[in-house]
Amino acid sequence: MGTRFRLFVQPPFEDARARPEIVEVSSPSGSLTAGPADDRMFVVEPVGKVGPYGVNRGPLGTPFMYLPPWTGRIIEPATPDARGNFDYLRPSMPGFEAAHVFGCVRFTLDVWERYLGQPITWHFRDHYDRLEISILPQWDNAQYGYGFLEVGSQFEKDGSILPFSLDFDVVAHEVGHAIIFSVLGVPDPRAEYPEYLGFQEAFSDCVSLIAAMHFPSVIDNVLEETHGNLYRANRLSRFSEFSPHRQIRSANNKRTMDEFAHGWKDEHELSQPLTGAIFDILVDIFHERLVARGLISRAVEDLADVAEFDTSVEASVQDAFDRAFDRNADGFVAALLEARDIAGAYLAETLWALAPDFLDYGDVAETMLAIDRDESGGQFARIMIRNFRQRAIGELHAGRHLKGGEHRSHIHSGRILLPIDYLEFPKMSYREHVLLSRSGIGQ
Repeated sequence: MGTRFRLFVQPPFEDARARPEIVEVSSPSGSLTAGPADDRMFVVEPVGKVGPYGVNRGPLGTPFMYLPPWTGRIIEPATPDARGNFDYLRPSMPGFEAAHVFGCVRFTLDVWERYLGQPITWHFRDHYDRLEISILPQWDNAQYGYGFLEVGSQFEKDGSILPFSLDFDVVAHEVGHAIIFSVLGVPDPRAEYPEYLGFQEAFSDCVSLIAAMHFPSVIDNVLEETHGNLYRANRLSRFSEFSPHRQIRSANNKRTMDEFAHGWKDEHELSQPLTGAIFDILVDIFHERLVARGLISRAVEDLADVAEFDTSVEASVQDAFDRAFDRNADGFVAALLEARDIAGAYLAETLWALAPDFLDYGDVAETMLAIDRDESGGQFARIMIRNFRQRAIGELHAGRHLKGGEHRSHIHSGRILLPIDYLEFPKMSYREHVLLSRSGIGQ
């Protein structure tokens, strides 16, 4: 028996109808303590912490490395009920955000540790036993790094503050980075290709997407909206949605490596061709499973491929999917779950087979094709090759890093810091050390 939490599948921002769903994660009943906390991770809400972990600057401008643990005061932690659960907490209650972010992390790990075949071992295990999950409401970002996962808030022009702790996609995306670092490792700085950074973002988006597909309500709503024609705009292909009309990233995109061959500014943008290719592969596998189950004809599947580029046939495709879905909605659910698990398993196996040094998108494509040969005898090779080629993945590569995307980039963030990196930082004067200790930044 596990532990129950209430989780928002989509953030409740700007939607008064949103309600958190009760989920049960793998943490054994009664195993979690106040925080929530267990032997692998814990949540803290620091009091007086004015900056995130990573590279900060002292009062006199000297850069320094700031890593866990937080040793200052914290807000009263969330506590379990008498049965060890946290689902008694409602959104308006103290402790709900802490419980929510812990539940999101644990839920995502449950999903991906099944695909990976074992629990992940934190990449920071040499220095920390547990992951510190911090809530910093006045910070405008989220990040995973050496020993920590921090979530801040989205600040709107109207003054409203939207906490990332309530956004499953944002939290799951950061867990994706934790999985990459823990399985793949950290590249040598001299061997870090631009596409490694893009891979970090693309894979983490896929971690979020696949994890969200483990909520039955997501599968039901996606199919209700699309009747299986997943290229229609729907909640599955959107990330970090704060309103029905605005999003940070979209998996359902048409971007190719042509756009980045002469240079790139932001690894989130650079990730889009790979994310889009993987999303298209997922959709095509879904279509193949529908054909295999006799739910749509091969002709309809071929027409759906044409509709990606020819809008004149979209209505015909949708009509065919509408009629097929009405005949056997349960079969569509089963086919989508099959496609989800095939894509998740292939991505996990790909991660185990890659190495971080000199990694580019061509390596990812070749590895996924090799996994498909081993797992299915190359059953999905045709659709993989087509989708990778449409994005010029493996054919064109990212050019040099251009100025202009620094405000969103993680290139010099806390995500890639290791404790030994302190040797690269200038020494701080005694006076600045004193001023820093009084500021609360390096508590």
